[in-house]
Amino acid sequence: MFKVHYKLSIGDWTVNSQDDLRTEFITMELNHSMNLPADTCRISVYAPSTPQPGLLEQAVSAAAGALGFGNEEKEEPFSVQVRGKAIKQGDRLTVELITGDRSGKVMTADVQSIESSFGQTKIVGTTGKQKLANTRINQVYENQTLRQIVENLSRQAEVETGEIETGSSYPYFIAHESKNLLKHICELAMRDGLDVYFDTDNKLTLKKFNKSNPDHTFYFGIDILDLQISHHPVASDHILVYGESPASQQGAETWHWIAKDLSPFRSEVGQGKKTLSIQDGTIRTKDAADRLATSKFGAIKDYSTWGQMKILGNPKVKVADAVEIKNAQKPELNGLFKVISVGHVFNKQEGYLTFIGFTGQGGAEKAGNLLNQLAGKLAGALGL
Repeated sequence: MFKVHYKLSIGDWTVNSQDDLRTEFITMELNHSMNLPADTCRISVYAPSTPQPGLLEQAVSAAAGALGFGNEEKEEPFSVQVRGKAIKQGDRLTVELITGDRSGKVMTADVQSIESSFGQTKIVGTTGKQKLANTRINQVYENQTLRQIVENLSRQAEVETGEIETGSSYPYFIAHESKNLLKHICELAMRDGLDVYFDTDNKLTLKKFNKSNPDHTFYFGIDILDLQISHHPVASDHILVYGESPASQQGAETWHWIAKDLSPFRSEVGQGKKTLSIQDGTIRTKDAADRLATSKFGAIKDYSTWGQMKILGNPKVKVADAVEIKNAQKPELNGLFKVISVGHVFNKQEGYLTFIGFTGQGGAEKAGNLLNQLAGKLAGALGL
């Protein structure tokens, strides 16, 4: 059994469990996800208050203030003292976990709230996802790529960005206050089949999942403590996408106008009776409609298989990793999956555990060839 160590940094206070035995880490719960509106970090530490100054020291301090020798009074943000260091809302919070030969940063967040009781301090942190969800603006973008739009939206919410794929180009795009910035960014990402998440450095990432080899392999009876996988029929097996206008004939710069027949300007993926029809005013080319239809179909197919497993604590597992499950007695429990959520729990009752949420391998890449297959069938039917 490996002993678990941690490194915790909040504002100016840093503690390493291997060096500081006085600060007792009571519990930790971390959650990273592609789907939830906020990632959270909840930490409880035993940190009793520092000794108060004696009566003589208090009298000297008061006298110095009365004579004008003290610092000028100014309003300070709310903070609490932990080992003589102030912790306040907005401070940067980082957590690193070490178990055996595996170590890694598992969360970077900003302090959102602080709760104090006798001897115990509870600190809650959130990633930049919370800032995006709380920010609404009115702005028009012209001739910008997805990456340019997302980077500008992030700057306005004071959010750092990491790896963001270039994505589609938009002749115009309107960010309206009827939606928060997180919603705008998720919709932009969906049109290109990109996943949206914050990495362990608290940087916004928009990236397509296209892994065919695992980042981690977990074995039944060795690593896995619990496992559930659900398989469901796809919610829609036929996707239709209509843009704002038949821009393929008139060009991307055209504005909407009425056409007698929209069929040459729509995109269609899949075959079946469970049809999902999507009308998207930002789609102005046939290629853009194809990308959205493929992305939506892939996401629906991907989420028809989802599950969760509990393993011995592993700080190296990240959102958007590929994991492979092996040696499960039931064959339907084995396979390669995409990680969509990671949770770490560390306390005295349970020790260190990692919870991994996952879906079927994932996304638009699996549906990508369907457009080519349909095009081939159509060409064959027409004798081309």
